[in-house]
Amino acid sequence: MANISKILDIFLLDRELKGNTEKTIFNYRQQIQYFIDFTGDIDVKNINLHLLNEYQLYLKTKDRYENHPFKGKDVGSIKKITLQSYIRQLRVFIKYLYDEEYLEIDLTKKFKLPKAPKKVIEVLTDDEINILFSVYKETSELELRNKCIIALMLDSGLRKSEVIALEYDDIYFTNNYIKVSGKGQKERIVPLGVTTKKLLMKYISNRSMTEYQSKRLFINKNLMPLSDNAIKMMFVRLKKRTGIERLHAHLLRHTFATKYIINGGDIFSLQQILGHTTLDMVRRYSHLASAYVISNHKRLSPLDELHRKKYSY
Repeated sequence: MANISKILDIFLLDRELKGNTEKTIFNYRQQIQYFIDFTGDIDVKNINLHLLNEYQLYLKTKDRYENHPFKGKDVGSIKKITLQSYIRQLRVFIKYLYDEEYLEIDLTKKFKLPKAPKKVIEVLTDDEINILFSVYKETSELELRNKCIIALMLDSGLRKSEVIALEYDDIYFTNNYIKVSGKGQKERIVPLGVTTKKLLMKYISNRSMTEYQSKRLFINKNLMPLSDNAIKMMFVRLKKRTGIERLHAHLLRHTFATKYIINGGDIFSLQQILGHTTLDMVRRYSHLASAYVISNHKRLSPLDELHRKKYSY
């Protein structure tokens, strides 16, 4: 008998050996455990398509605030994009069971991802970017640190986890680039803009490396490496200070990618900068950039501009 919980441990070890990050492994454990909570610790041979479909139907009606520490009076079902994420992780596990011959049938051929709406990402406007940078004063060490974080996400497209992992030795000021350790521990070179470079130089010049036990670039007031939760809270406070309700860390990466295309960048270079293995996501930014160009046509229209000049005298 091969209990699903025991096989999950073996699966996670396999993921670790393949180079998945701690965060990715945590997500696999958490989201596949939801399935185990639903089925019980059954023999993996008892997993079938009917059971998988029942689980998906259960998730669609599940209260997303169930067991949430700050539930309050809020109610609501799981978002479709979240449901898709849960099923995606489970499909990887089910495929592993088939590949390792725990299952005789590849259930993933019929257990498909549920559809989720593709919302148009509303990237930050130039005015909103100016508001973001006006929040932090460079005279304060912690605020200068936060301003550097914002700049790296917005001007170099770094993910939150990549900002956290940055070390002093990853910044190459002379050559104007950063060495980034991305998903799957894959390293890539990312260009460094002049504004961001100046901020980082000012930030680093105020520090003495002998004071710190870590080589991490960004640390907290206790001289410890900045955590994922610290940046989450930073953006919670930043949202309140700026009044930009849709603000979150990854929106800065979306904004960078979209404006990179609008400003004449090509999708192949963008793919390398962002660290995507395929062009699919990069093409999404290309379409998004096209949509913003269309929405700005009123302001950019040559004939409308001539008309404004004609009647401005």
